[in-house]
Parts: sequence; C-alpha cells; structure tokens
Amino acid sequence: MTGKTHIAVGAASALALTRVGFADPAPALACLAAGAVGGLLPDADVGSSEASRQLRRAWAFLAVVVAAAAVADGTLGLALLPQLALAIASLGMPQIAGVAILVAVCACGRASGHRGFSHSLLALGTTFAAMRLALPSVALSLTAGYASHIALDFLNKKPERLLWPLASGQRLGLLKSGGLADALLFVAGIGAVAVLLAGPR
Repeated sequence: MTGKTHIAVGAASALALTRVGFADPAPALACLAAGAVGGLLPDADVGSSEASRQLRRAWAFLAVVVAAAAVADGTLGLALLPQLALAIASLGMPQIAGVAILVAVCACGRASGHRGFSHSLLALGTTFAAMRLALPSVALSLTAGYASHIALDFLNKKPERLLWPLASGQRLGLLKSGGLADALLFVAGIGAVAVLLAGPR
C-alpha cells in the first residue's frame, strides 16, 4: 500500500483500539500521531519510502539543533549543550533502552531488506516492548498503527516475512499497491478517523 494509506489506516487503528475521542484533544492528537508513525514505521526498511524520508528529516533536524546549540553556546555562552546533556540524562534508563531498541528494530529492518524483519510478528512485538519503555502513553497507539501496516501488506501481491527469520514470505495476494483498492482503503481510513473522533465514548 502507499504511504498515505498506511498513515490513514494506522491512525484509524490506533483510535479504534484506544477509544480516545476528540473531547479530550491532547490524547487524541497523540494517539493520531503515534498511529500514523506506527503505520509508516515498517517501511523504514526501504531507503525511498516515506518512513525513511521522515527518519532522515528527523535526524537532520536533530543535527541542526545540536549544531545551533553548539554555536549559541560558543558565541553567547548560553550553556545549552550542558542543558541538553542534562535533559537526555534525565530521561532515565527505561526511555534510553526503549529508544535504543527501536533504533535496532529499524536497523535490522534495513539490513534484512524490504518486507523482511520489519514486517514480521517479532518486529511488531519488539516495537511494542520498546515503546512501553520509551513512551508508554502512546505504546498501544503506535503498535496498532504498526500492526495495521503489516495487515495491509499481507493483503498485497508481494510477500512479507511474517515469521522472520524463516526465509519464506506470506501473502494473500488480493490487492495491488497504488490500485483502486489502495485508494478505497485510504478513504476508509480517513472516514474511520473522522467517525471515531466524533463518535461517543
């Protein structure tokens, strides 16, 4: 499926699972964002995918922030780098471990090729465990988005290695990425988001 379909269905899956309504906007927005990120995350195994582009932008943004802090620190004596180091140190070992595990999941996904490790049930479980450590408030939402990605790609004509490290891939072969069904799933995902946000809890 295309990136926009994975985003829409990922967000809808997160809302459906967590049952967060727009009456409480902050958790609803966090749920939407986490579901959308989860919906894209398995495709971080492809250098040209939307997920990979977003990861590169995030790393570039982080590099710019650190460089700007270093320049400001040296020029103005603002002591920003020590404050940044203190903020990172205050995260605690569970958060740092969770982020490290998530980075490892993405790295293993890249190393195993498209629809390899990152599209497996093992990666899904590991991602949930990593998010429970790093950011427990959105762990379920992100994992719902991730699971929706794997489920949608299972419908595709190209196999995915659900049972990685086993070599064989699985698929139903019902849909084609970029086809009419993909477009309909995108519309259904957007519609589901609207209904779930507006509906009673």
